[in-house]
Amino acid sequence: MSTVVEQPGGGITEAGRGGRGWLMAGIGLGAAALIGGGAYAAVHFLGSTGDQPDTVLPGDAAAYLRVDLDPSVGQKVAAVRFFQGLDPQAQARLESGEWREYVWEKLTEDGDVPADLDYATDIEPWLGDRAGVAVLPNGEEEPLVAVAMQVKDGEKALATLDKIKASSAAADTPADEQFGYYLDGDYVVLAKADQVEQVRAAAEQGTLEDQEAFTSDMDDLGDAGVASFWMDVAKVAELEDVALDEAAELGAGGAVTSGLTDEQKAMLSGRAAGALRLSPDAVEIHGLSHGYGGFSMPTADGAQLVLDLPADTAAAFSLENGADWVQAVWDLYSSVDEDGVDSLVEEASAQGFTLPEDLKTVLGSSLVLSVGPGMVEAVEGMSQTETSLPQLPVAYRVQTDADRFSTLLQDLGLPPNELAQRTDDGVLTLGLAQDYVDGVAAPQSRLGDDATFGAAVADADEAASVLFVNINEYEDRYLPMVEDEDARSALERLAAVGWSTEVTGADTSRFTLRFVADGE
Repeated sequence: MSTVVEQPGGGITEAGRGGRGWLMAGIGLGAAALIGGGAYAAVHFLGSTGDQPDTVLPGDAAAYLRVDLDPSVGQKVAAVRFFQGLDPQAQARLESGEWREYVWEKLTEDGDVPADLDYATDIEPWLGDRAGVAVLPNGEEEPLVAVAMQVKDGEKALATLDKIKASSAAADTPADEQFGYYLDGDYVVLAKADQVEQVRAAAEQGTLEDQEAFTSDMDDLGDAGVASFWMDVAKVAELEDVALDEAAELGAGGAVTSGLTDEQKAMLSGRAAGALRLSPDAVEIHGLSHGYGGFSMPTADGAQLVLDLPADTAAAFSLENGADWVQAVWDLYSSVDEDGVDSLVEEASAQGFTLPEDLKTVLGSSLVLSVGPGMVEAVEGMSQTETSLPQLPVAYRVQTDADRFSTLLQDLGLPPNELAQRTDDGVLTLGLAQDYVDGVAAPQSRLGDDATFGAAVADADEAASVLFVNINEYEDRYLPMVEDEDARSALERLAAVGWSTEVTGADTSRFTLRFVADGE
């Protein structure tokens, strides 16, 4: 790794300096350019090669964010396909491959970049295809934050940064907003002026690419998509709250542990990684977690009651092994705050309940909460004078001890005969309308066989939890409230949102969030 800053003409100088605004603009340009050019421009970018930002950023990072300014051809075609309905100008620039220039123009209009910079002459000739941000704990209130931007021409990149430095100096930019930079292979690395040498020294000791935990997690993640992140939770917990907030502003790490006590932070361990991916009909965020100590996640197979809901279900939430989750969380908090847990048990007992057993009864071994079609209309049609429970298409279905559940309802002052209900093979179904409860318990067609549900919810048959919303069911309600025609056109393409988690081991899990578009 180069440890000097090369200036145009081959000279060597100390790290340069620039203002915070241009650095933020650079990150914004990279992030906004994730979806790259359109289907035609994609072919032009096929030849992109080179190292990733993790090859130059310090290996002791607590959190890392990577953006790909040149995604694969498939990702670019997907972007054009999915984002139809954008602002016409943005759509045209996206399809023509001029997305970076368009974003730069918008940043310039907002005053986020120096006015004397020209994209065609000052940025485009050197801006590469990748960028990354790393946050490192350093035992101080303010962490080290480093940004690595790939460059096609190091000398031109440094010339632009020197130009920005001069502009910043002329504007008397405060010292704490000054940034330094140095060239390392195909990347320019930027950090605050008083931290840049610490960042360089840390990278010389080893980069993220050299860390087995990082490379193993990213390999397990698979397709890194147009953007990806990684974090070591224990290291993130070392950061001060103010450091986390600043890191969140730069788009790396976020305030994951902000506000937690030292005792709560000590409970945190493990690592997490995730990726933003595009497909022709969906935007997906997929992630994983590894190695959380002190907490063993339930791994037993569940009944997956969510799959047996009616195919026209408008929204649903499900959880497998709920009783086991209650016990696992209960054991964890008992080991940390035994007095607090004992106090909670006493308070519940005074009300006639037994913890954690009653909670385990409520959640059972498999549960699903469902909302049927026509929910909004049913709510709007509710009587203002009727005292009985409204006939709404909502149901709670759980595999549990039905008799004990009924007793709990009575203890809560809600006699079971006031609710629509039925029990089938150890599965209790409760609701407000008997016809809907019967339809949920014995559907004519299954949600698990529905194409929209299958597209929105990843691996539903193995999921530990599921959240599904059929957006089309509510389209007539929310679209008229969107005044911007282009935004309304884009939102009209959204068909459904799905979330699922999968427990793959006692301390490992995966999650997937998908936004699915209507078919053409």
